[in-house]
Amino acid sequence: MMTTKHLVNFLILLLFFTLDAFAIEGKVRVFTKTNDVVYTSQKVTIAIEILTTAFSTTDVKITFPPSDKYIVQAPKSAAYLGRDEIEREEWQLVHYEYALYPLKAGKIVIPTILVSFTSSMGYGQAKKEFSLKSDRLSIDVQSPQGIKNNQFTLVTDKYSVASKMTAVKKQIFVGDAIELSITQKAHDVLDILLKPINYSSNENMRVYKKEPELQSNLKGDYDVSRVDRFTFVTTGEGNVTLPEKELFWWNPVTQKLHTEKIPQMQLEIIEDPQIALDAKKKLRNERLMYVGLLLGVLLVLFLLFKNKIKQRIEAKKRQYEESEKGKFEHLLSTVAEGNLSEVYKSYYAWLGVAGSKDTIDEFVEENVVLKKGLSDFEASLVGEKAFDATVFKETLHLLRAMFLQKKQKSVEGLAQKLNPN
Repeated sequence: MMTTKHLVNFLILLLFFTLDAFAIEGKVRVFTKTNDVVYTSQKVTIAIEILTTAFSTTDVKITFPPSDKYIVQAPKSAAYLGRDEIEREEWQLVHYEYALYPLKAGKIVIPTILVSFTSSMGYGQAKKEFSLKSDRLSIDVQSPQGIKNNQFTLVTDKYSVASKMTAVKKQIFVGDAIELSITQKAHDVLDILLKPINYSSNENMRVYKKEPELQSNLKGDYDVSRVDRFTFVTTGEGNVTLPEKELFWWNPVTQKLHTEKIPQMQLEIIEDPQIALDAKKKLRNERLMYVGLLLGVLLVLFLLFKNKIKQRIEAKKRQYEESEKGKFEHLLSTVAEGNLSEVYKSYYAWLGVAGSKDTIDEFVEENVVLKKGLSDFEASLVGEKAFDATVFKETLHLLRAMFLQKKQKSVEGLAQKLNPN
């Protein structure tokens, strides 16, 4: 068991460590390390120094207030550790350097920067937590000469733009895909400040933009880069122009405004001959298929209704043969053959539907030509005269015309009686 003496010693030791922790002091110091003139997008180094009277500083957290006037890039670690003498007392110093990139011209005011950390006199010693606020910090930002205050312009001493397209020929086919990549490189700026490049779709071409590729901490003259990649898919025939694009940048060393250009690109989109041939072939095959399908349907319908169709045709044929016109045409065919027996039968069969014997007697009394033609026909039947088919045909046409004329007058007379007005 712990004796009273041991307990007293433990409490004295604990009190010593506690008082030692409370004796630790902490401060924060913030200032800018930059030239007299600051331009938009030009890096401004914000130095943040944490000072304590302890030997160890941990759990450092530095927070800038959010703003649309600047972007802040935090360092991966402290720039260096050092010692500083304040009021004849030596303090430990932890130096951080933050990169601030102004986005707009004018005065940028940072009301305060929050800095929190813990300090102790060494390993296993009591820690003291600090939460401090920096003094107000202001930065005057200018726009490069010739640029409006509200217009963002990249400021760097080195900048380049290069474009590369897969299609080297100006004439391409519908359905082709073209790859375009645009690479920007710069020095001593933040990679996200490099301007995004955009193209719009149109009726002849669809534009698909890929995720941009940003790189930093590169070796050589340029330490950051941005690559914008596009896929253009041709959808219709016509002429397409990818417009020229201008990118402005200001060189703070030469104090000059520069313009880099992405050149205009013109493309002629035509129909692929093979695709056109395949389309015509497909259309022809589709038409043949439709024709075959239609013929198949007709054949099936014919097979299904063949007997009914045949019966209907035969009925129509019989109806025509029994009609006045049908019997007259049959009569003319027998006259052409010259068989008097058949002519005789056909003649009286036709008269059965065309008109009566009394009507013929009336016509004969009125028309001498008809009378002679019928008389010659009767004479040929008994052998008194040779049968003249041509004359008899003329006689039959005359007789039929007289029958039809009389029938027409009869119909008109009936209509007059029914409708006297």
